[in-house]
Amino acid sequence: MSDPVIEIVVESWEIECCAPPPVVGEQATWWALFVPSTDHPFSTEHLWSVVPPEPAPRLHRDGVVAAWGGGHTAPAPPPGEHRLRGHLSGAAHVFPEDLPPVTGRVRRLRVLSHEFAADPGGTYALSPVPGSVAVRDVDASPRWFARPAPRVGAPARSGQWFVAGVPQPGRYETGIVVDLHVEA
Repeated sequence: MSDPVIEIVVESWEIECCAPPPVVGEQATWWALFVPSTDHPFSTEHLWSVVPPEPAPRLHRDGVVAAWGGGHTAPAPPPGEHRLRGHLSGAAHVFPEDLPPVTGRVRRLRVLSHEFAADPGGTYALSPVPGSVAVRDVDASPRWFARPAPRVGAPARSGQWFVAGVPQPGRYETGIVVDLHVEA
């Protein structure tokens, strides 16, 4: 194994739902999805071996097996050796049944955050501000990630309050980056 430490990006909802929050020095297990991307802050280029099991290809590198996470926007590469740019996304939920987990010791943890701004056009949608990515080192992942408090709606005509909040612009902790020492 040439590079036993891999970076896995885990979305905040995976941990807020039910995945155990990782801790530096402890073992962690994730199912890895390779997400092709050129603009993700943790995209790197590596040589992957693509094998064609059914129903979807698997990517192999340094003892790690990942499922193709390109969805419908990026077709999987054909079988063989390929230099691919992207990042590994850690899943604790929806993953192919035949995908083996990646287990290792956590060497480093960083909380990943982005600034979000309101989309022009008056919708409630928010979009990440380009270049606003920030990371901070932590010893243990939070169970709950920081985000601006939603604005609560105005009272309805019946006098009852809306319970759904409107997301607000600001800095959102969107996940963690796990540096995982993969054990052979």
